[in-house]
Amino acid sequence: MSYIVLARKYRPQTFDDLVGQEAIVTTLKNAIRSNRVAHAYLLAGPRGVGKTSTARIVSKALNCIHGPTDTPCNVCDICRCISEGNDIDVLEIDGASNRGIDEIRNIRQNVNYAPSRARYKIYIIDEVHMLTREAFNALLKTLEEPPPHVKFIFATTAVNRLPETVQSRCQRFDFKNISVHDIEKRLLDICKTEGVSIESSALHMIARYAKGGLRDSQSVLDQLLSFCNGKISREDVNFVLGCIDEDKILGVFEGFVKKDTSSVLRITNDILNEGKTAGEFIDQLLLYIRELLVFTSCKQEAKWMEFNPSFIQQYGKSFSQDTLMYMVQILSDARVRTPDSLLQRILLEMALIKLSRMESIGSLNDILEKITSLESRLGKSDNNSEGKDRETVLIRDPETQQTVPEPIREGYNTPHTEDTEKGKNEIRYNEKDLWEKILSAIQNKKKSIWSLLREGQLARLENGEFVIEFPGNYTFHLQRLNQVEEKKFIEQCIQEIVQNTVKVRFVASQMNSDKSKNDTLSTNHAPSNQKTVDLTTSEPAVKKTVELFDGHVIKIHK
Repeated sequence: MSYIVLARKYRPQTFDDLVGQEAIVTTLKNAIRSNRVAHAYLLAGPRGVGKTSTARIVSKALNCIHGPTDTPCNVCDICRCISEGNDIDVLEIDGASNRGIDEIRNIRQNVNYAPSRARYKIYIIDEVHMLTREAFNALLKTLEEPPPHVKFIFATTAVNRLPETVQSRCQRFDFKNISVHDIEKRLLDICKTEGVSIESSALHMIARYAKGGLRDSQSVLDQLLSFCNGKISREDVNFVLGCIDEDKILGVFEGFVKKDTSSVLRITNDILNEGKTAGEFIDQLLLYIRELLVFTSCKQEAKWMEFNPSFIQQYGKSFSQDTLMYMVQILSDARVRTPDSLLQRILLEMALIKLSRMESIGSLNDILEKITSLESRLGKSDNNSEGKDRETVLIRDPETQQTVPEPIREGYNTPHTEDTEKGKNEIRYNEKDLWEKILSAIQNKKKSIWSLLREGQLARLENGEFVIEFPGNYTFHLQRLNQVEEKKFIEQCIQEIVQNTVKVRFVASQMNSDKSKNDTLSTNHAPSNQKTVDLTTSEPAVKKTVELFDGHVIKIHK
């Protein structure tokens, strides 16, 4: 008797044998029990997860001599023939090689004939998405209203390629990838039946390599049984699959943590000399980084993720999320830039040198918070080191009308009067802090006034009057702020801060005024060969600007 591979030998024969598809199994079993079996089913999902096996089990459940039943006997002649794929009433058609309209016409003609010995004539079309558009169109009417003795079961790995008209006529079941745990459990049962010993780490590596496909894992196990002599180790799996030993991967990450470039390059050289390609090495590094990234992002909530426990325990806290994303970016760029083996090795080594020399990367929000905190500390330090002598406010004595320096208290002080030898109206302020507080209050209420006022400075206080000084050439600021409404608004804001009635007066700095006059004279005596641009308020744009800023038009020489 010829050898039967494990994927066929241990193919599911009943609903209970299906691995990792509990929801689909429950629905189909209940449909059979309650006699609510649809005329067409669409089984969609990745390869090796049980789509065709489910189609055969449904066929046996409907046609078993003890049925319809959700537990076919697998002993009667009909069940055995369906399991072997040669029953006369259950036709398995390969959609890739029978994809034309002629094959569909044959199906349309044959559905009218009753089954030879079974209850139902069942058409199982595998990879149904390979049918042509014309073939699908020819099948639509038959698929929607088949004879009562006919059932259709479609299987596909690319359900998006099926016309919506076909999908709407079927009950669709989406098969999912099988978890690593379920694959390990199934492979362990097979190994026990075959009398083979296998290490748990080797079993885990096979299950991860299968990427959710049980058939793929069975094929790998079958290959290992031929390679090994009754016992399968992790080294055997590495050798057969061409995987890089986990100890070397851990050594690379250890080099990243310790910034040991020499160690990382030495391990890389050993891996490449073993015949592994740079692309395979990068792919495995990315898988390990992905585990760290998911773990650091989800922590205990990532129960859906099959982690490598030893790796996570050792390096789960060694890298930040931003660092891991940077590592993915560097390795991905090196992976896709060139297919040339020599240049790819150079790019790989460059990427690994970058990663082994990198510092921990923080998020932009963390960096901004640190900058803000540093600025705050520096500001406090500057205020403390400046001393009180630099923040002396000039106070005008109401009796002598002479300006004298007066030391001030720290902090935002509410103005108050003190009885002194010179009078009762002497007011002392922290000039810098008070001015900043006034600007801040006005900024929160009216930014347009704040943008003008911040160009000036608090010059002095005279009998409750705040004198704010501007450079002499800031005529626009003075004109705008001296308007009744704007001036009243500023006085109200200051009164709320100092809790006292105040007046505001805006003055121009004499020094800047002289300079402004000199600049004006030099402008008026410009050489005669210069052009003069005359802007008039007749132009709409100029007129609107003048009205907006309450200004006037001047002549500009250029």
